[in-house]
Amino acid sequence: MSDTKENTPAAFYAVILQTDGAFLTEQFDTAEALAARLKELINRDVSVSCFMGSRLHISKPPTRYLITPTGNIPLFEPEAQIEPDDTGYLGMDPIHFENPPQIKMPQQIKPAANADEFFNDDSDDIVNVFDKILPDPDA
Repeated sequence: MSDTKENTPAAFYAVILQTDGAFLTEQFDTAEALAARLKELINRDVSVSCFMGSRLHISKPPTRYLITPTGNIPLFEPEAQIEPDDTGYLGMDPIHFENPPQIKMPQQIKPAANADEFFNDDSDDIVNVFDKILPDPDA
């Protein structure tokens, strides 16, 4: 898999956590730009964690990979073609969803038993009385 981003320059990141638990991540091209943003946040009621590195992408569906500079890591079984997805969204993508889930339905519903058949005390088949009423889920 040769779709790695080996020449991606390292970026600088600030994860800003507010006191109500909300957070946001900001990306900067230089350490100086990150420092300028940190100066703006001094004496504000926030916590900040800073990082440096290259962003890792996740490929587009239907099969997904974690795309790294050292190679692509499949997030599924087995491997297939990949296309980078810059959104990072992992939910269902109906456009690329080739095999929608199938709901197993009984093939034939048996008619309900009438009251005389249901309450017949002479039946030796008491254990299977519900077979005449309920559809067979394995049918």
